[in-house]
Amino acid sequence: MKMWKNITIDFPGADLRYVSDLFLTLDVVSIMIKDKLKEPDSSWVDDPQNPNPLSGDTHVIVLMIHENQDVDQLMYEIQIIMNLDNAPDYVEEIFEDKDWVTYTQSQFKEIFISDSLRIVPPWESNSEFSGQSIIIQPGSGFGTGTHPTTQLCLRWLENNLKENNTVLDYGCGSGVLSIGAKILGAGFVEGVEIDSNAILNAEQNNELNNLMIPYHHPNSFESNEKYDIVIANILAAILIRLAPTLGPFIGHKLILSGILENQAQDIIQSYSEWVSLSVQNEMDGWVLLAGQL
Repeated sequence: MKMWKNITIDFPGADLRYVSDLFLTLDVVSIMIKDKLKEPDSSWVDDPQNPNPLSGDTHVIVLMIHENQDVDQLMYEIQIIMNLDNAPDYVEEIFEDKDWVTYTQSQFKEIFISDSLRIVPPWESNSEFSGQSIIIQPGSGFGTGTHPTTQLCLRWLENNLKENNTVLDYGCGSGVLSIGAKILGAGFVEGVEIDSNAILNAEQNNELNNLMIPYHHPNSFESNEKYDIVIANILAAILIRLAPTLGPFIGHKLILSGILENQAQDIIQSYSEWVSLSVQNEMDGWVLLAGQL
């Protein structure tokens, strides 16, 4: 079995976007910038419109190389490129190559939202289940169902969505919430997403579920409609900035998630001009806020 090495290097205080650009000249298989904190503990946000710093204080660089590659030589080249007095310290991890398609599929199994609703990958969509299934192909769009915020939103929709409600899924990612809403009986549903690759993923998932939900980029989304339900599962910093955008679309209910417990009050304040929000549910430190006109 072929082996690989991951070389993790810490550069405190450095701009890692700049560093990674320098490293493009190195003989490496891949360059990855990785958060030092686990996802539930991190407050870093990937916002394409307002890119946040990728600092060596919060992130590390991980270089993937061939197993037999000389790490000392690689460190020397990095020392020269970065004009360092000494070669940087690093952590080396050796790992086996895999059939990555099979491995990915093994990591994504059916996820039960309730006894009557599940998220399932295409390769398991025919498995026996007496309830309703949302088929999601893992891709670049957030929302395979593993994250607590996705599960919180789907549970809210299952318990509160009324037949033929209109729904706007803002920041739709994989399309899991808009697809879930339609499967649960919503009327007109549409999604908005800034990442064009995520839109492609959402459209693919739309087809897998035999639906025709329209998905839009914010720059081309024009609507004077007010929706029965506006739902957004996006990180807190972006939700705050989107308040003036989402507010006018609220016809009845606003549902927000992607929010840590200690961020809830800031979100509630940001949307107070349009609706009074309160914490409706919590899971693993993440909360769902809901309010209605």
